[in-house]
Amino acid sequence: MRLPSSFEALRERNFARYLAAESISDLGSGMAMVALAFAVLQFGGAIDLGIVLLAREVPIVVFVLLGGVLADRVPRRRLLATSDLVKGVAQVATAALLFTGAANVWNVALLQIAFGVANALSRPATIGLVKEVVSDERLQQGNALLHLSTNVFSIAGPAIGAIIVAAGSPALAIAIDAATFFISAALIASLQLTRVVRTVTASILTDLRDGFHELTSRPWAVAIIAAFGLFQLTYFPALNVLGPIVAKDQLGGAGAWGTILAVQSVGAVLGGLVALRIRVGQPLVWCELVVTPAGLLLAGLAVPLPLLALAAMSALVGAGFAIGNTLYLTAFQRNLPEHALSRISSYDWFGSLALNPIGYALIGPIAAALGAQQTLYVAAVLNFIVCVGVVLVPSVRRITMSGSEPAPT
Repeated sequence: MRLPSSFEALRERNFARYLAAESISDLGSGMAMVALAFAVLQFGGAIDLGIVLLAREVPIVVFVLLGGVLADRVPRRRLLATSDLVKGVAQVATAALLFTGAANVWNVALLQIAFGVANALSRPATIGLVKEVVSDERLQQGNALLHLSTNVFSIAGPAIGAIIVAAGSPALAIAIDAATFFISAALIASLQLTRVVRTVTASILTDLRDGFHELTSRPWAVAIIAAFGLFQLTYFPALNVLGPIVAKDQLGGAGAWGTILAVQSVGAVLGGLVALRIRVGQPLVWCELVVTPAGLLLAGLAVPLPLLALAAMSALVGAGFAIGNTLYLTAFQRNLPEHALSRISSYDWFGSLALNPIGYALIGPIAAALGAQQTLYVAAVLNFIVCVGVVLVPSVRRITMSGSEPAPT
């Protein structure tokens, strides 16, 4: 059967297997996202759930830079497969504790710490492995298909997980999640990749310092990573904390908020289809411009606009995220040296993740001082300034999809 031209990356065996691995683990993770919350609430309360979720997230901030060093030292395939095995074991143990009634906040949290460490060490490897599993001429298409798959399963996974939880067995959903990690590990281990020889030092700290130099010698990379971190700081805390409050007080409640989030996922799927074919001359400029609707959504919530208008804005945000992420990843993969790709990616992850907790810590007190409406307006303006401001950096505008980055300074 002949594939449409937008899907020809699937003809490449390594990419097809990697996409299958990512898709099945995304499905399981979406199920577990719902199941873990309700599993903890069976034996604890909101504070216990916060401890468990924090136990999973904090290791990502702490270990993601080390993950970048490892991904530029060892075969990325091996690192990702091992990470999936560790995550699978952690979820098997979590499910066993839940099935036997032995689960408590501390043993579940410890297992989620192990999960978080494995997640942190593997994340920077993904941007480099994608470049290894798909040919250069289909690199953007491969990134788009991976994001499209993630967005589809971000809808399907939680829905399936909710059904299993409603049937009375969150432990079963977590056990299925474990199985998806084992299948993903097997698929990634089966990839047949050309061996890449990288020059590394005897010291991890030296590798980390060299990676930082590779980053800071490229003003465009520093600017775009700083912009992403500030975007996270100004958008997600305001949306996820103040958005539900607006929905509860002025839009009719949880149903309205669920609609806004669901439509954003639908928009992301549609944006993923666009990203398969879009061609632009200045990818980093466009990756920032297509996410400017995020600021408009925050301002719309501040008014608030009618639900239909907010849903339309949310769909545009989802589409912008899908297109922007695809353009950004492809530009990074083509304009950064292969030997430092994962280390530079790890600084990107760190910048984004480190500012997120700060935003969540600040948004409540700021809203208490200014009011939810004024805080949303401030966040909207700052978010828009971040998106547009980085476009003014000359080296950002000079980056192309051809890989001809500006000379390091």
